Amino acid sequence: MENTEDQMGIRESALTVGVIGNSPETKRLKRVVKRTAKVSNNILIVGETGTGKNFISRLIHATSNRKGKNFISINCSAYGRTLDRTDLFGEETDFHTATTRSLGLLEKANDGILFLDNIDEMSLEFQEEFLQILREKHFRRLNGEENVKFNARVISSSKRDISGDVEKNNFNRELYFLLNTLAIHILPLRDRKQDIPELFLHFLNQFCGDTNKEVPAISSEIFESILEYEWMGNIRELENTARNLVMMSPEGLLSSEFLPFKIEKHPLDFLEPRNLKGIISDVETFMIKKALQKYGGNQVKAARLLGIPEATLRFKMKKYAIPKD
Repeated sequence: MENTEDQMGIRESALTVGVIGNSPETKRLKRVVKRTAKVSNNILIVGETGTGKNFISRLIHATSNRKGKNFISINCSAYGRTLDRTDLFGEETDFHTATTRSLGLLEKANDGILFLDNIDEMSLEFQEEFLQILREKHFRRLNGEENVKFNARVISSSKRDISGDVEKNNFNRELYFLLNTLAIHILPLRDRKQDIPELFLHFLNQFCGDTNKEVPAISSEIFESILEYEWMGNIRELENTARNLVMMSPEGLLSSEFLPFKIEKHPLDFLEPRNLKGIISDVETFMIKKALQKYGGNQVKAARLLGIPEATLRFKMKKYAIPKD
């Protein structure tokens, strides 16, 4: 259950790079991370899925005075399912004469950082148990008789603001304030699009390096598309997109064919660049035919729809050889 940077897919080099981007929001986040790394208060990180909450917590650990100690991650939504009390508290077992002891995640986190992921999914039972640990600063292993100290710094994450849950008594008020002595809010990627090109290039260089490929050329179409897209999966979705493009595109060029979303085309993208008068003729012909079709050949109504005099409509119909019906 113990997680290292490699197991979580977070590289040492990525931690060295730190927070990527130069938008005002990201510059603020860099300052906050730097300041919170210097103190020992508990932290609550709030941000949508994929915004980098886990990464930020590890970056704080890597730049704090606890960087030589363990970083232990617990997914709160897993408690009671894939994560049980033995995993959490450890256990002492007496087989008649010899006593065996297993360390739980809480004990392994001592002197280091305990990361509580998804506290917005923490059960009321887990809330009560963890609140008692924070109050008393100790716990007992299962079947144990001695208290075990707890002195880890706790960093929590939530996909949403849970203050409303506190007001509705769905989240323990005292626990909330103990975990939320410092707060970090990470904006979604769609609200800091200025960071997208730098993030995309970072991931592109990273994956090209992993696969020993040369960094390919990037078309303006791809750059325009990734800037216009909303990125509901945030940085994680952008990272997966860069990986997919590197793996699937031909050597030397990124192909928009392998973007995991459909590029929205302008209505006139079907036109090939050529003589401007010819393009205008094509557009006028198309629109006149469509207006006439809409009103069953009624030229008065078609002209009104197109915003031109009826005489102009008849002239253009003759010019472009458009049948009356």
